[in-house]
Amino acid sequence: MRISVVAGELPHPEGTAVGRDLWAWCEGMLALGHELDAWVWIRSPSSPEGPIPPWCRYEPFEAASRWRGHARAVLHPRQELALAGWEPAPGAVAVADHLWSFAAVSRFPRSVATFHFRTALDAVAVRRFKRADIQMARAERIAGRQAGLVLAYSERVGHGLAKPAHVIPIAYPVPEVALPAVREPVAALMADWSWPPNQRAVSWLLTAWPEVRDAVPGARLLLAGRHLDDIGVGFLPGVELVGEVSASADLLGRAAVVAFPCPPSSGPKVKVLEALAHGLPVVTTSAGVEGLVVPPGDGVVIADRRNFARALAGLLADPERRASLGDSGRAAVARHHSPLAAAQARINAFEDAFGT
Repeated sequence: MRISVVAGELPHPEGTAVGRDLWAWCEGMLALGHELDAWVWIRSPSSPEGPIPPWCRYEPFEAASRWRGHARAVLHPRQELALAGWEPAPGAVAVADHLWSFAAVSRFPRSVATFHFRTALDAVAVRRFKRADIQMARAERIAGRQAGLVLAYSERVGHGLAKPAHVIPIAYPVPEVALPAVREPVAALMADWSWPPNQRAVSWLLTAWPEVRDAVPGARLLLAGRHLDDIGVGFLPGVELVGEVSASADLLGRAAVVAFPCPPSSGPKVKVLEALAHGLPVVTTSAGVEGLVVPPGDGVVIADRRNFARALAGLLADPERRASLGDSGRAAVARHHSPLAAAQARINAFEDAFGT
């Protein structure tokens, strides 16, 4: 099968959440013997350094003037990329890897819209309603109606669109070996702290942390990621602000557990998937495992906000249970979210929608 992709993030195994997913499933497609090319159009000053894959063309799209773009968006939200004139390879399935890119592929009969999350659900989760959210929700409705095939990364994300969504697993480049187990009671959480759901999660985590320390004296919590200085973390015993790290494994290798009291935002959470892929167990809420194909008891302890401190303390105090959960979670991720597994799920969806 031939696949042509339009993407708004550079594919890279250590890039953004979207970029890692893109890199993984595209590499999986190639490993399965399919033909693939991709155009990345957005300017991203935080893009990872390093070579761009040979199947990817990075050519930033110069949008029209700001006022013209705003005027056009009133009637046609997120449609400016249609002006780029991109075309897929002859006979290819035209895949928008994210809603931001759907305008480029929308006029082709074998078009695919990929939904990572739903804007309205995220706005409710953080009680934030902005004009940009309204425009994004309108663009989601348009893509859900126009696409030849709608892909969604969870049942919840795919619900309520004009066309039934084909739910597929998000992809992740699973490391060849797990990280060495850490015996000490060390929890960690890494995120982009400018994202409101992550800000709410760390607020809940810090509120629960004193109870964890009371139950597990000497427990430590490592916080890392971009914009950490902006969230105003005060002093708490055992809490260490790591800041940005060059690779996620640099933080995860120091931790025994990932602690993420996730608010009810939508879509799969790559920080949970990433921890499991490296062999670390995760304590999170039910929203933290949305879209992840991880059977109950494999890798994850699920607790609501009221019981989160107790669940985290219990796991920090039990190295043997952590090791068992880490092994089972990593195995589940390898079965369902590896590049090959995720690519095959997409191929199955393409064949159902467009034939072989």
